[in-house]
Amino acid sequence: MKMYRTAVMTVLLLLPTSLALSFNPDGGDAVKGKESFAVCRKCHDGSKATSMSPSSKTKKQWGRYFDNDFEKLKKKMPEWDSWGYTTEFLEDVHRYAVEHALDSDKPQTCD
Repeated sequence: MKMYRTAVMTVLLLLPTSLALSFNPDGGDAVKGKESFAVCRKCHDGSKATSMSPSSKTKKQWGRYFDNDFEKLKKKMPEWDSWGYTTEFLEDVHRYAVEHALDSDKPQTCD
């Protein structure tokens, strides 16, 4: 029983680390990301959730959002898992957001 408990605790401790390592901030496809960002905008239009567009943050702020804030927000949204978003989806959204951030060569809004 003690060994089982130790194994479960080990998995629970390592799981967040492995999930964090699976997101590749240098990965993603900006073209797919534009389509994916449109999916996010269905809620993030200012009525259901805070309005967001790629130019609403700088590159550094988007990096921080996906590295830190995103995990916090995900915990607050119980429906997140039911949406079925993949790591690839998030990488695409991240790539699009960074390439069209406020301080990029081609900032873009979704309005």
